[in-house]
Amino acid sequence: MSAKPAVRVWTAPIVLGVLTAVGLISALVSDSAGDVLAWLTVGAPVAVVLWYLPRR
Repeated sequence: MSAKPAVRVWTAPIVLGVLTAVGLISALVSDSAGDVLAWLTVGAPVAVVLWYLPRR
């Protein structure tokens, strides 16, 4: 089994997980600009689901 297919499969979930973690930490420790960052990063998985939902 090659490493490339595994990397291709797990890249998007890892990126979404890191974005969500950054957003949650940002929401806890900062104000104003951090709140905007938190909204964008925590909303990223929701945006991805809404993007792919009609295609199913």
